[in-house]
Amino acid sequence: MTGKGTLDQDNWASDEFLAFLRLSKTPPANVLLSSYWTMGAVRHGDYIAKVRITPDPSAAAAVIRRDIDPTSAAEVFRPALAAELQERPYAFDIQVQLCTDLARMPVEDTTVEWPEQLSPSVTVAKLRLPQQDISEPENLEKMDALSFTPWRVTAEHAPLGNIMRARKEVYRQSSIERHKLNKQPRTEPRSIDEVLGPVQ
Repeated sequence: MTGKGTLDQDNWASDEFLAFLRLSKTPPANVLLSSYWTMGAVRHGDYIAKVRITPDPSAAAAVIRRDIDPTSAAEVFRPALAAELQERPYAFDIQVQLCTDLARMPVEDTTVEWPEQLSPSVTVAKLRLPQQDISEPENLEKMDALSFTPWRVTAEHAPLGNIMRARKEVYRQSSIERHKLNKQPRTEPRSIDEVLGPVQ
């Protein structure tokens, strides 16, 4: 945290350490009960924002397999997700938190949590997952062949800040290397049908 006492106090990694400490105290739960957000900022049209995907309260209340014990099996999160989606549809709220104060809601320091009292997150859309069977091995193979990057967006929602710019090339190189090691073709899907097949 202090570079063994060699760093100025302004450069101590206390914020980063506290962020990791908070994360380590979060108990494992079904992925349907977790919130996901952009640590880095993104454009939101003419605004700066962070995006959060959080469980729709009524959908979350219906989840049966809530607590997950990672030591109970070699793979625990995917089977729980597959079982829930076989039984019922699910929905997440897509929320946006606009930057209203660049000093207290910085773009460059991703360890700073943007205060909700300065700008509450607002639901702007729903992500609906239909009831379905995702347990087949070919679904896992299709997922494994994909590449994920925060840069697969329109210019109006482009990532902002040095960390996000660094991620662009890191993610690309990681994808190239992973596909090479797995002997998979690396292609960008042109439609959702290429990934999931035609919607029934």
